Amino acid sequence: MVKHSTRLILIALMAFSMPTGAFSADNLAERAMDSVKKGVDIRKETQKNEARWFEDKKKLVAEYTSLEAEFESLTNEEIELVDAINQLQVNISDLETSLKDIEEIASDLDPFLQATVVEIDALVENNFPMLLDERKNRIAALKTLVQSSEITVSEKFRKTMETLFVEASYGNTVEVYQEKVSLGGETILADIFRLGRVSLFCITPDGNLTGFYDRAKESWQPLPVSYNSEIAKAVEMGTKRRAMDFLTLPLGRMVAQ
Repeated sequence: MVKHSTRLILIALMAFSMPTGAFSADNLAERAMDSVKKGVDIRKETQKNEARWFEDKKKLVAEYTSLEAEFESLTNEEIELVDAINQLQVNISDLETSLKDIEEIASDLDPFLQATVVEIDALVENNFPMLLDERKNRIAALKTLVQSSEITVSEKFRKTMETLFVEASYGNTVEVYQEKVSLGGETILADIFRLGRVSLFCITPDGNLTGFYDRAKESWQPLPVSYNSEIAKAVEMGTKRRAMDFLTLPLGRMVAQ
């Protein structure tokens, strides 16, 4: 009862202390509406701020996630680059060792190639005169090449092996070409049939005169007319105008006795 009385007294004192008309119904309603409006405005502003903060948070989280993924990717790339650099260093070391080996091989290979060219030259000189001009020109060009200091050893090696291959190929091929030969005391133009490295045969365009290169005598020797048809057949086979067939040809002696 005392508390209730005290409240009444406080209300009365407040009423006396407030300006005239403060407790009017309009005044109270207006103050209440202002309070409610302020509360609503504050709430709206708070919601806007919360929405903006939420969006900012989402952006920051997404940016952080992206940066984290980029950092991880860069870290992996760095590891790969370090591994690649280490491997390159190993490769460089291996190449330096290989270069030293190549230099040593090159220093030994150069005189070997020159000696090989001399042997090929001797082979051409001592062999029967098949395509003699062509082969001598090839050897002369090869000599110039292997003696040049401006040509790499690899190129010298390639050209020398190429020449050896050409010379070796003569042993398992047949060929027909025209050339002037000295036969029977006369120089005549004839078709030359080369049978590998074994023999050379010739026949005049009219087919009336044939011969073979005698390696023992180192000169062209005439053949009996009985061989004319066989030599003619050989020339036709060599020029692919006739199918391959058996031939009866004189081989003579292979070396001088």
